[in-house]
Amino acid sequence: MRNPESFCHVLPVPQRAFHAPLYVTNVGIEHIGPGQVYPELKPAVYFFSWEEGRTLPEFCLALCMEGSGNLETKKGRQTLHSGEAFLFRPGEWHRHRPAKAEGWTLCWLGFNGDLPHRWMNEDAFAMNGNKPLIEFRELFIQQFERMLFTTHRAPTRNSEELAWQAIGLLSHFIIDRHAESPIPEHRSKDVVSRAVEFIWNHTHTGLSVSDVVQHVGCSRRTLETRFKLSMEKTVLDEILTCCTERALHLLKSTNLPIKQIVLRSGFQSREQMRLVFHKLLGKAPRDFRPASKKASP
Repeated sequence: MRNPESFCHVLPVPQRAFHAPLYVTNVGIEHIGPGQVYPELKPAVYFFSWEEGRTLPEFCLALCMEGSGNLETKKGRQTLHSGEAFLFRPGEWHRHRPAKAEGWTLCWLGFNGDLPHRWMNEDAFAMNGNKPLIEFRELFIQQFERMLFTTHRAPTRNSEELAWQAIGLLSHFIIDRHAESPIPEHRSKDVVSRAVEFIWNHTHTGLSVSDVVQHVGCSRRTLETRFKLSMEKTVLDEILTCCTERALHLLKSTNLPIKQIVLRSGFQSREQMRLVFHKLLGKAPRDFRPASKKASP
């Protein structure tokens, strides 16, 4: 379900759903073009102004599928990029809006129930500010698209299927803090696993090998040696692989100019992206753009 029309479905919640571990309250998607007025009119409970912000009576999980924007809570501000998600808790003041220069495509899920409240009380959400730390981002996006399709197909039906799909989305960033013999996070994974996780969550910021070394807390020589033994490649190779995967996704699914894709995927320059593509894929970046999008400069 690529690029569906904008919609906001507020789902009926039957009495029996209030006793379920989790139930869905609303699902939607919006396409906001560059310079377009935001926010658009929605059901009154979800409309807000940037000046006043808002609070919601339920949890809200949102995914930026294209474009970028800003989100803010009382704890601070964050920039949202394509492929990133954020989570607001019930009663948490917040506001968000797309970047004027490029707009965004944003989809969201509203949900509630005893289960997410328990996760919240146990501090089980793996977060960086309000951003969920998602390891398998492509799978997460596919699951979100499936939920959009399920809802749009039957917007007046709030099914158990929908609740299970929501739990599947949330499972990407839930930490079990009641597991036996809990081990501190910084010790539970070896340096290679932590390095790979850090790379795939931060490459779009223009990551360097030194940044990875600093994050995992060991010497560069130690990291490179262990990385080579475990991955059969260097840390820089993994960074460039991640950059390439991000760029491929943007080339195939957006109309963004090449220069914007260079920045968002983490490459240092257009020439670097071209050289890496030829080395890893044997083709130029433009060769992966659908015919209808090859005119983008």
